[in-house]
Amino acid sequence: MKHRYTLLLLAAVLLLGGCVCFAQDAAYDTIAPLRANAFADSVYVGFDHIRTDYALVTPTGNELAETSGVNVEFDMRRKEHIAYIATVRYGMGSPFSEGLATGAAGASYLFHLSRFEPYVHLMGGYSRLASNHPEGGMYLANVNTGAAVIFGGGLDVRVKERWSVRVISLEDIYLPFGQWRSSYWSVGAGAIYHFGSRRAGR
Repeated sequence: MKHRYTLLLLAAVLLLGGCVCFAQDAAYDTIAPLRANAFADSVYVGFDHIRTDYALVTPTGNELAETSGVNVEFDMRRKEHIAYIATVRYGMGSPFSEGLATGAAGASYLFHLSRFEPYVHLMGGYSRLASNHPEGGMYLANVNTGAAVIFGGGLDVRVKERWSVRVISLEDIYLPFGQWRSSYWSVGAGAIYHFGSRRAGR
């Protein structure tokens, strides 16, 4: 099931990218003026919700493990469509009283369409999953650490000169936990502050 969801995410991202690229080709000479923002760097702070594939068996049914928390991301852009990114996130949840911390870095490819900026990104990093619940020892081995891979995309919308809103962030996060490893889903949204030097073409 989760592989089917992963394929659907990839298809949606490719479709979105193709549509935006088609729109850009029709107005190639105006790419720079259509940039969503004129600044080289930005910081994103937002809500992050992760849905795992672990579940606690209860008398009323299986209770899926989820975490909710904060995601802080720094973007450094040195090219028109490419940003180098680093993210740190932490969330807590139930039913295992689990806490998940992840740090990762990678690159993002951005599309430009007026004040809208769709993007896709790929990151690699390190993760730590811990549980102090009695049943958490069975499923999460109390504390797990290891490599993480994050692939996803989203949509940023400029609202003021230095401010944008990340309307949605949707990611597939691979974490090295569990007998068969796990691919988790993350959804989020938040605010972006743009700073640093201005870029030409604005």
